Amino acid sequence: MEPTVSKQLLKDAVKAVWIRSLTQMPPDILAGLEAARDRERNPRGKEYLDILIKNARMAGERHMVICQDTGIPTFFLKTSLGFPFGGDLREVFDEALRELTLDEFPMRPMVVHPLTRADRCDNTGANVPLLHVELESGLDYLEIKAMPKGAGTGFWGTLSIFSPSVGAAGVKKFVVDSVLRAGSNPCPPLIVGVGVGGTLEEVARLATVASARPIDQRHPEPEIAALEEQLYQALNMSQIGPMGLGGDTTALAVNVEYSGTHKPWLPVAVNINCWPGRRAVCRVYPDGRVEQL
Repeated sequence: MEPTVSKQLLKDAVKAVWIRSLTQMPPDILAGLEAARDRERNPRGKEYLDILIKNARMAGERHMVICQDTGIPTFFLKTSLGFPFGGDLREVFDEALRELTLDEFPMRPMVVHPLTRADRCDNTGANVPLLHVELESGLDYLEIKAMPKGAGTGFWGTLSIFSPSVGAAGVKKFVVDSVLRAGSNPCPPLIVGVGVGGTLEEVARLATVASARPIDQRHPEPEIAALEEQLYQALNMSQIGPMGLGGDTTALAVNVEYSGTHKPWLPVAVNINCWPGRRAVCRVYPDGRVEQL
């Protein structure tokens, strides 16, 4: 198939979905916050949940960032080999973030060299924006999922490779200990993504993917869904509460994803998202149509 999707079309789609991820709270998370506020028994917790909801709504109405930490630009792409774009995807994303930061959208430059701390001041760097590409046969679109990954939660991600003898109980303990260690620092209530299995790099990816799943969707396998519910109940017993000020709502959701793994080990990773759970998705079609989901 001859390339038909232009570089400018893709760049505009990237810009739009990135801005949405920074300014528009996902509807499932807004609904989750409202439900948490309604059932919260701690007066201070209820008050702060109400403040968070108002903050999110005002950001959307005023087209302003929900949080000033716009983080590392991170994107998950899904498409097929037949998608009709013949250009350089890396160039598309680099230029989109550079143009947004320097000229088009009020966004802090947050990306620096890891050792020299040199700052291009345009939210790009070596391999940044981060692009995770998944190929799926039969798709007639390019799906772009934007996920800002800020430091407030990024500091508190954890990963360990255990002996398989720790079993499910060891997995639960590691997840709960990770959130208790984080305490109020990642701005709860949290969306907690848990990865189990795979390899070192795969388990971290699984935890990130899990943290991006809508919070009203449980894992399709009953055993994993039950683990999610058990962890959700355990974390909310901690009474860390909204913004760490006490209450019933420490976690809005716990999502678990897993992969087959090697016999001698049991990798586990925890990826914590703060209360806005920032993400947005769009699809670009060969006929030039862009669908903001």
